Amino acid sequence: MIQNRKELLKFEKKLITAKQKILKQRNFTNGILMNPVGDSAGELSVYRTHVADIGSETYQREISSQLSTYESDILMQIDEALSRIRKNRYGDCERCGKAIAKARLTAIPYTRVCVKCTKEKPQIKH
Repeated sequence: MIQNRKELLKFEKKLITAKQKILKQRNFTNGILMNPVGDSAGELSVYRTHVADIGSETYQREISSQLSTYESDILMQIDEALSRIRKNRYGDCERCGKAIAKARLTAIPYTRVCVKCTKEKPQIKH
């Protein structure tokens, strides 16, 4: 657990900044998903005459959908990290209970596990 209040505030600020950036990206991604077919390319007509155009737009929507799912997952992890800060549990590995290295928290401030536990395969309980 990080007990230095100054460091904790630094990580909290980093998480909030990351959240704002992802929310902005998510708005863009959702805009792509909400546009009717044809609008994303700036076309006046929603009808396409070439199969490749339809395929390209379908592919773009699929990628945007997957990105939206990823963004939602990261936002959830950031919110959980902010909650751990409020509960004074930020920086502890959820698997082994040991402190997560500050270098790892700097790189991935929403991480819940240390490097060692990340490399280990999860135990299957019977």
